[in-house]
Amino acid sequence: MTIERMLFDLYTGARDLPLAEFGELGFGIVRKVLPIHSGMFGHGTYDARGYVTIHTLHRHEVPAERLLDRMALSGADPAISNALAHAGQTVHTPTHSHARDNADIERYVRRYDVWNAFTLIPGVPTGTPTDGVTVWTGRMKRSMRVADLIGSAHQVLPHLLLANSINRRLQTGEAGPACAVAAPDGVLLSSSPAALALLSAEWPDWNPPHLPSPLTTALQARRQFDLGSLSISASMSNQLWFLRLVRRTTPSLSPAEQRVAAMAIAGAVYKEIARECDVSLSTVRNQLHAIYTKLGVRNKTELAQALARSMTA
Repeated sequence: MTIERMLFDLYTGARDLPLAEFGELGFGIVRKVLPIHSGMFGHGTYDARGYVTIHTLHRHEVPAERLLDRMALSGADPAISNALAHAGQTVHTPTHSHARDNADIERYVRRYDVWNAFTLIPGVPTGTPTDGVTVWTGRMKRSMRVADLIGSAHQVLPHLLLANSINRRLQTGEAGPACAVAAPDGVLLSSSPAALALLSAEWPDWNPPHLPSPLTTALQARRQFDLGSLSISASMSNQLWFLRLVRRTTPSLSPAEQRVAAMAIAGAVYKEIARECDVSLSTVRNQLHAIYTKLGVRNKTELAQALARSMTA
């Protein structure tokens, strides 16, 4: 079966099949190009430290016992950590290599035959809900080349992840992520209503089917970036751009932090802020450091811009 036929079946299934049946179809298609025995879709968030909170899971040949055993293991999942370190890329994690210094992980790997993982997590801002997918294989045969398997995974996993998002949205009524597919020259091939709404709001004079020119230009240099009020992550597979868009949100500040931030951008110096708020200079320094970290800004100009966005969001 050609890759074109597999992708046609995948997206047709995303449109037509119930959730469980689509999972069987999707992972079955992956099995045609990778020697996988199980897989999983996840939906959740991660923080700046790389800690993951998984909200929902769609399991394929992953029994509850295996899931509980994995949750009982200490430490971060090496496949997820690797995927977050290479967000937007399909990555291979030789799980067994992480078991050499951990007897519990080694027993888990051997018991469930999860010697290799292939994972894709889109690059999105921390705290933003996102989807991810992981598939597992057993020991690799000597005739298998890791580079070939990674190439095969890169061919299908971005499509599998996007098709699953479409299927879940259609079957459950979720708004789902704002996603779009575009040709290398920037012509949209497919777009969710949410993506169209975000693009139209950011560029009111934009006329599809070409992507807005600032977005097309940014794609030539980066795979994850901010444009105006949007955060955008992109990956290229089979000569197609896969885009995910989210509206940038400003994390909430405590009342004390809001007061300090407002005084700082108004030009008050540390001593003035400390006197007005009846706190020490070290407290002011710590509060401003926390504010800058929380908002992801580097100076007062960026702080003012971040606060302005939060007022208009």
